[in-house]
Amino acid sequence: MHSFDRPLRIYLARHGQSELNLQKRISGQADASLSAKGLEQAQALADVLKQETLSAIYSSSLTRAIQTASPTATKHRLSIQKLDDLREIGLGILEGRHVDKRDPEASRLWAARASDKQGFSVPGSEAYLAFTARVLGCLDSLLSNSRGAILLVGHRNTNEVILARLLANDFAGAAEINVKNKYLYAIDLAARPEVMTIRLGGEHHGQHYPGLRT
Repeated sequence: MHSFDRPLRIYLARHGQSELNLQKRISGQADASLSAKGLEQAQALADVLKQETLSAIYSSSLTRAIQTASPTATKHRLSIQKLDDLREIGLGILEGRHVDKRDPEASRLWAARASDKQGFSVPGSEAYLAFTARVLGCLDSLLSNSRGAILLVGHRNTNEVILARLLANDFAGAAEINVKNKYLYAIDLAARPEVMTIRLGGEHHGQHYPGLRT
């Protein structure tokens, strides 16, 4: 099927495992690189998309997202369009910290945020409403200027907001979709958006599942 025969398709990927993820530290906008596993996940993403015709690749401007998009960009001979508005939410004084018994203050703040993700504000963090506004403003701009199939590489919270907007007919609440980096989502923006989940890496690499898996 040619790209002009179908609705716009968005491939939505979370960055691969970062060094901070590996160390079980909070990332936010801290600019960590991918771990060895994360680099493998970036290659898995490129492999899954090797037969697709992509018209554009958009990435958060944070290093871990750019590194995730890079193998796919190389394979498709496309430049990566780096967008600050696709960055993760800023998490203030929690960035780079453990949120377990090693750091009681961070653990307390993290638990408070988890209980009221949209209302509780970590000191120095980005307000949740401001975060969603920048992500959705960026998404609206991309949707109005895109055709065929595009790849977006973002972050856990960024992608939750995007999925909640794109799948509004089926899901409510941006904070309730747990986005993992082992899954790639393919969303076709027809009259009623349809989503497929694609496994990245592991025994079931490349397996397609109808619907949203988290």
